[in-house]
Amino acid sequence: MDRRTISFSNFMISKTLKEVPVQGSIDNPAHRKKIAYLEAWFSIIGNLLLAAIKGMLGVMVNSISLIADAVHTASDVLTSIVVIAGFKLAALPADSEHPHGHGRIEFIATLIISLLLAAIGVKFGLDSYKRLIDNTPVAGSYFVVIVMLLAGLFKELMSRFSIDLGNRISSSTLIADAWHHRTDAIASILVAVAILASKFGYYRVDAILGFCVSGLIIGTGIEIFRDSCSKLIGETDPGQVQEINRLALAIPGVIATHDVSVHDYGANKVVIVHIEVDQELPLVKAHDIAEQVQENINQKLYASSTTVHVDCAERSLESKHDSKNIG
Repeated sequence: MDRRTISFSNFMISKTLKEVPVQGSIDNPAHRKKIAYLEAWFSIIGNLLLAAIKGMLGVMVNSISLIADAVHTASDVLTSIVVIAGFKLAALPADSEHPHGHGRIEFIATLIISLLLAAIGVKFGLDSYKRLIDNTPVAGSYFVVIVMLLAGLFKELMSRFSIDLGNRISSSTLIADAWHHRTDAIASILVAVAILASKFGYYRVDAILGFCVSGLIIGTGIEIFRDSCSKLIGETDPGQVQEINRLALAIPGVIATHDVSVHDYGANKVVIVHIEVDQELPLVKAHDIAEQVQENINQKLYASSTTVHVDCAERSLESKHDSKNIG
């Protein structure tokens, strides 16, 4: 991520969320929710403004690709609302039916965003086909071309802002919203090309690039759908497993780790880790080491629950050389 985007993100966080740190990753559930709300409301305001401008220009020049892009931009408002609802519901406390909380609703929100994207892509693919067959006239305009290029630049900046915030809180939902912005940015550039071509009488370019916009939207939706499904099923994050191993091994007395398991519930993690200690340690000392490991992981990863199994190093010699990490 470039420094200007990071600086802008830091500025927005410091001005609107004074209690949220501007440096490093953010694991605190309350802070994660506030960051998500910041991204969502910034997106809603920006997209409403852009959608209105694109819609008026699309009607003015009778461009299907521009009207499609306007609706695509407006649909970003829906995904931002899904972001807000998803994080609000994900923050609900644990109950008897959901002992580990409702954090995976965040992944469901991502899934909904992907389906919205795919549906919009199919709709405008059909509309573009009709326009291609009819060779519908489109009024070319240099002014519209310039506006669309500026809109594309603004949407790319929004995308980078969302990606930066998404990375800070490790949220696939914000990353999905960012890709929605990026597809809109690319679509705006394609629309600018279509409008320019129409200036010289090549009306079908508008419909052809409408297909391109449609395909781009559908492709992005499918990719996000696959990612969100993988997380719901229980995808393992190798980096997270590596960090848990590091945190456990940082405690004096831990010789090795193995069989690390992480169940991801959004902001909360349910962690199971096996540690190996000297077999001659008293039981009380071994138990104390396990508690230190548990506390260290919970503090650093905001794990809702960490279970530490203690094994004697003598019985797990192979694990020292070939740790097996299972997610």
